[in-house]
This record gives sequence, structure tokens and C-alpha cells, in this order.
Amino acid sequence: MLSSSSQKISLSIAKKILMGFERHYQNIKSASIEAKRCFEEREWEKIERDSKLRLNFYDEQVNDFCKKLSLELKKQALYGAKAEFNESQNSNKFNSDFWKNTKNIYTELITSHKQPELAETFYNSFFCRIFSRNFYNNQFIFTKPCVSLNYIDMDEPVIDSYFVDNDQLTSTFTSILRNYGFKCEFGNFDQDIERLQEQLYKQVPRLRSEVFEMQFISTPFIRGKCAYIVGKIVTQLHSDIPVLIALLNDKEKGLYVDSLLTDVGAISIVFSFSRSYFFITTDYPSAIVEYLKELLPGKTRAVLYSAIGLHKQGKTLLYRHFLKYSKITSEKLIIAPGIKGMVMSVFTFPMYPYVFKVINDKFAPPKMGTKDMVKDRYYFVKNHVRIGRLADTWEFSNVAFPLKDIDDALLQELKNKASSNIEIEDDLLIIKHMYIENKMTPLNMYLETANKKQQNHIINDYGKAIDELINSNIFPGDMLTKNFGVTRQNRVVFYDYDEITLMSTPVFKKIPKAQTYEQEMASEPWYFVGQNDVFPEEFRYFMLPNPYMKEVFNKKYKKLLDADYWVSIQEKIKDYGVMDYYPYGSEKRMCEIYKEK
Repeated sequence: MLSSSSQKISLSIAKKILMGFERHYQNIKSASIEAKRCFEEREWEKIERDSKLRLNFYDEQVNDFCKKLSLELKKQALYGAKAEFNESQNSNKFNSDFWKNTKNIYTELITSHKQPELAETFYNSFFCRIFSRNFYNNQFIFTKPCVSLNYIDMDEPVIDSYFVDNDQLTSTFTSILRNYGFKCEFGNFDQDIERLQEQLYKQVPRLRSEVFEMQFISTPFIRGKCAYIVGKIVTQLHSDIPVLIALLNDKEKGLYVDSLLTDVGAISIVFSFSRSYFFITTDYPSAIVEYLKELLPGKTRAVLYSAIGLHKQGKTLLYRHFLKYSKITSEKLIIAPGIKGMVMSVFTFPMYPYVFKVINDKFAPPKMGTKDMVKDRYYFVKNHVRIGRLADTWEFSNVAFPLKDIDDALLQELKNKASSNIEIEDDLLIIKHMYIENKMTPLNMYLETANKKQQNHIINDYGKAIDELINSNIFPGDMLTKNFGVTRQNRVVFYDYDEITLMSTPVFKKIPKAQTYEQEMASEPWYFVGQNDVFPEEFRYFMLPNPYMKEVFNKKYKKLLDADYWVSIQEKIKDYGVMDYYPYGSEKRMCEIYKEK
């Protein structure tokens, strides 16, 4: 039983942690409000810069808060604070009763909070930075959620609803677009409304004769140069129809509607794990995520929280899902199918939708580099504008796996290749650092079992993926098919980052013509090859395994085998910047549909 003075200190600490979280979330909201202003003012560079800053936002604020609070805890040695922030914990000083009580008080404080799930995660982050993993269990942190999200008392609804009857669609679309309060003028508002109505009836013809309701999330989703309005159509006799309206803001054309999507697959791609995160402004992120989950049932809540800029919450849900899955499955963790990587060891449960990636201690030739270089590359990808061709990752430290769940071959592999990154404590394998990534089918494996029609589609998307990456200022480096994956939407995504760099780094060259018979027959290059020299002509030898696949690739993407094309992309980026990419096909853009010049 804690003394009354200890109770007061416990309450004080719980309140301070909650205040720290609330300051953090207010900063998130402020950044989202600023993103909307930047969209309205066409300050594209600032949106990109703020998107990168936001990635480190959480950790920076939590670290700053922990340093301040740890000074106060240091005075209370009885309660087990570390002598210095992030130092090794002396477990003998840990007062379990005090910290159980602090967690219980904190739970009471957030019971009626607007973001209780995020507040729990913030508490976990504080605790895990202050104390060692000996105490990472549900007595002291929120390994399981304690506050239900079903009964949050919302002051304002997150959804705006519009009833459509008797040719009211024009006025309804007018209200929808006006209600978002964009402080920039539509270039041709009447035309946008007319096109929205025409395209909606074209995509869903039965709506012409039905009474229906349109629901839209009350905050726009801002990302890059685009603002998205997301919702659904509810009818009495049919399933709900997801709806997404894409808005662009051009200096010449003003604000305008660029696309209308009503296909769940197309909208799912907009929310793909291979794209950068949105800015949204809301007090009720859990309500937004649940609504999106209804629209996009194939997306996990972890992916959706990450998509709306709450990456840390996505990470929390992912870890909870892993804990739950590992308890109920009879599967063993195994080496992931496919060609083993030279830089990383990859493993998974056979039916689990994610893979675990661990950096090896040494890299197999010809790979060169260090662990820190690989981490830098993953950080680089996280900070780059991802246009749907780079897989998202979650970074974890000190993850415990029960040894009974690990296949013998995998355990031996980790001991052989990543021994410095693992520890065995009793019946647990502790991995000190790793990444978790969405599981995809390796492209080389997909091609082995695909029929001709599937091969044609995916080979062309492979070429398109490389072309889009380089036009977005990304040189993938190692473009072997084993380094690309195929998603559920049959899109090709790159996921091997150890050689990735900006397009300004490589020097693209043509192979010089041999002048002598000896040069022509030489097994090694007879010409000088600099450290950053790249010869695109050589790609033909390793990109695809057989003549038929090479022929399919060459029909549309033979340009990728020409050094002049790569140099032209470098020059275009240097002169004009990165070209714009939209997460929907050009055939879905209004300018294409209506043949605008």
C-alpha cells in the first residue's frame, strides 16, 4: 500500500505525462492546419519539408519530455528512475507498486480523453525510455489497450452527411466542396460540379434512379500537391460505395477537381503503405481510422494510422498484433521464402502478413558497406517522397521472440549472420534492432508461377516502377527482380534499400566500343569504371530471366537500357525538379477524360 505522499507523487507524474502528450498532439494538429494553408498557398516545398520534419516529430518530443521528467524522477530514487536518461536501469531500485499505481491513475485520466489510444502509446514511449525492458509488461505499460475507443464522447462528428433526392446532386456536390473552406478560388467551379456529377453517374449508373446519402470525412487529406476528400455513398438496397475526390491547386487553373474514384481497389492504392503520409486535422483519429477501415477492409489499422501521419500508433498496433498472433499460432518463424539477401536476414511466420528484417554483421560480396550505412538508407527512404513504389517500414528495438516459436534453421542463420544483434535471455531471443515490412511476393518468384497475361502486366509494371522511381529522384541501385515485391493490388514495389541513392549520384555511361579482338573477348571490363559509373546497357543481362520476358520489357521500357535516357532524367530533375505523380492512373484524371490540352 502506497503512502499518501507517494499517491500524490504518482498522480503528479501521471498528469505531467498526459500534459506532455497533449502538447505533442497539439503540435500535430498545428502541423496539419499549416499543411492545409500550404496547399491553399501552393507552398509545395514547405509541405515536403514539413512532411520530413514530422517523421522525427514524435521521437524528438518524447525524448525532450523524458529528459525533463527524468530530472524530477532522479530526485525520487525510490521510484526507480534511471540515474541519467537512457542509461542502464538498476532493477533493484524499481518500485513496482508505485509504477502500477501510476499507470492505473493515468488510465483513469485518459478514460474520457479524445485520443486515449495515442495517450497510451505516449505513456509507453516515456516508460520504455526511462526503464529497462525487464518491466515491459502490462502491469507497467499498455501492451494491451485499457480504454475502449467505442464510447468516446465526440463534441463534433467527424463525418458530414448529405441526403440526395430528386436531382439534388449538383447542389450536394456544391455543398461538399464549399464546406471544406479552402481559402483559394476554384478556377471553374461549375465545370467541376458538372464533371463530378457526370462521372459519378457514369461509374455508378444505378444512382440515377436511387435515393442515397453521401458521407464525407470532415477533414481533407493533404499530401504533396494534392488534397483528397474521402467518404462513401450509402443506399438502401446495395453495399456502400467508397468515394474519393482529388483536388489540385494550380497557379494557372486555380483549385480544381482532378479525379473522382469510386473503386475500392483504386482508393486502396491512394492509401498504400508504399506512399507518403497524409496530414489530417482531427481530435478523433480513432473515429477516422474506423471509418477508413469500413471503406478499405483490406487495410490494417496499423497501416491506416500510419497513413494519417500517426506512424507511432501504427507501430504500437503492429506490435500488439504480433504479440497476439504469436500466442495463437502454431506456426514457427522461418527464413522468408526467396533468394537470401546479402545484407539482411529476413524471416516471418508462413501466414503472417509482415516480414522481419535484420541487418547482418557482415555483407556477402560484392556488397560493401556497414550497418550504419544501411540504417541511413532506410532513414533516407522514410524521408523521401514515396510515390507508391517504395515499401514503408517500421523500425523496432529490443524485440523479444519466444525461442519455442523459432525454427532451428532460422535461429542458426541469425547466430551465423547477425550474432551481434541478438541475445538469448532464458527462453527468449532478443533482437536489438530490426525492421518490419508488409509481406509481398518477391517479383522473381511471382514471375516463375505467373501465366503469360500476368507476366505481361507485371513486367510492364516493373518497368513503370523503375521509370517512376528515377523520375522521382530515386536510383534503386540493385534492380534485380528479387529486390522488388508484388502487392495485393498487383503493383510492383521496391524494398531493398542498401544501394538506394539520389539520381544525382550515379554517372550513367555507354559502354565504349571495343577497338581490338582482345578487348571484345575480355572477361573483365577493359575500360575504366569509376566508383559511381553505371552502364544501363548491362541491365539487359540480369533484369529478367528469359528472352520472352525481355521482349515484353523492351516493347515499352527499352529506354531504360539507354544511358542517354537516364542522363536526360538527371538533367530534367536538375532543371525542373521532380515531376508530379498521382496515385491513380492518367485515365482517371479529368484532363484525360475530357481531352484537355
